Amino acid sequence: MNNLDDANKIPKSDYSSFNYVLATEDASTANITRFFSFTLDDVDPNKTYDLIQENQKFINSDPSTSSGHQFFKNYIFSMAKDKRGFSSTPGLFRLSLNSSDQIFIESEIFIGKDNLFPSRKLVLYNENLGFYFNEDTGGQTIQSFNPLTMQLGESLNLRDNIKAFRPDAEFEDEYGNNLIRTGSLVMDYQDDKLYVSVVFLKEASFNIIPETDNNFYLAVIDIPSFSFEKIISYAGVKTVGFYVSENNPTTKDEDGNLYFCSWGWNQFSKHDPSKVFRIKAGETDFDRDWEIDIESHFGEGRIAQSITSYNNKLYLHISKDPYLFTSSEDVSTRNGLELSYYEYDTDNPQNFTRLDIPTSNPSARMNIFNIIDDKLFIVVPNAIPGNFSGLYSLDRKGTLKKELQIENKYRPTRFYKLGN
Repeated sequence: MNNLDDANKIPKSDYSSFNYVLATEDASTANITRFFSFTLDDVDPNKTYDLIQENQKFINSDPSTSSGHQFFKNYIFSMAKDKRGFSSTPGLFRLSLNSSDQIFIESEIFIGKDNLFPSRKLVLYNENLGFYFNEDTGGQTIQSFNPLTMQLGESLNLRDNIKAFRPDAEFEDEYGNNLIRTGSLVMDYQDDKLYVSVVFLKEASFNIIPETDNNFYLAVIDIPSFSFEKIISYAGVKTVGFYVSENNPTTKDEDGNLYFCSWGWNQFSKHDPSKVFRIKAGETDFDRDWEIDIESHFGEGRIAQSITSYNNKLYLHISKDPYLFTSSEDVSTRNGLELSYYEYDTDNPQNFTRLDIPTSNPSARMNIFNIIDDKLFIVVPNAIPGNFSGLYSLDRKGTLKKELQIENKYRPTRFYKLGN
């Protein structure tokens, strides 16, 4: 008898079929993540699929990791394991398909846990260079690595640079917990610069930022020399994205402009208005003349939760009603909140259009956009029976297409295509 563990680690070699992967979370508990590989051309968009029951068309796997966010070639990168929600075991887990078309952990890099809610941000600069926040080796340490070989590279500790920027900053609380986190909210790059969020906390346990601090801080790092350059700030925003989510709250357009999406999230404290702002191509500071204020367009308490750029337009996932921060992770609240999909003209951000896609539930864990086959794919997660749950696509001509519909017990979180 063949050893199943060994068999399950045989890499897939033929990616002509079962090369698309849909990550889902269970509608009753977001901590249960599954991956389903399938052939997109074999799917009937007018049929509703029970993914587990249709096991000849959708190959189910459960490697006990999060849905991931970054991917290239035949790899998906996940930053959490063990199904314990936001406090899951951190690590850099490289996933791939095996010879049975199931997702498995092909390689991993250990990341020690130094916070109740470990960071899950990751940058893939190219196939040979990536970055992540390695809090366990130093509270302000950025680690480089090779995504192909999964070998560690240099690390950069920003502590002295942050101290020079804010001499009175407290780096640890009385118990030794880190109060200044780097890369827990944002890690992204533009040209040869790496941008890393710097967060000054009031309390470490739930990443609470003082009410008196009304700026979002970003360290600028030169990638070729892997050296610190400066810290820049944007007023009126405390946070970008969600500090324990793989949901990437930044995106670059085809002109090279880098956009940042703030929900306004500040844990149990007062929340700020949701905004989108940017760094223009060729610049290394924020563009003070360009901003999208979500509340001015949609009303008080509305937020943008996911962002991407496609065809030099900006796409946002925006709440229909005020977002209930304090109970957003409760199942009843999550299933009751609705978000819609919007297209923005970046040349004139006052011009926006709602896409003809059904509204969805929110999820702090997901970014619903992904560009595959030169199309923008959009996952639509809904847990309430009767509401659409599945996948749409948008091409460069503006044509929307329903690609896949699934039963409501599955909430799609991320869509991938893998290949050699």
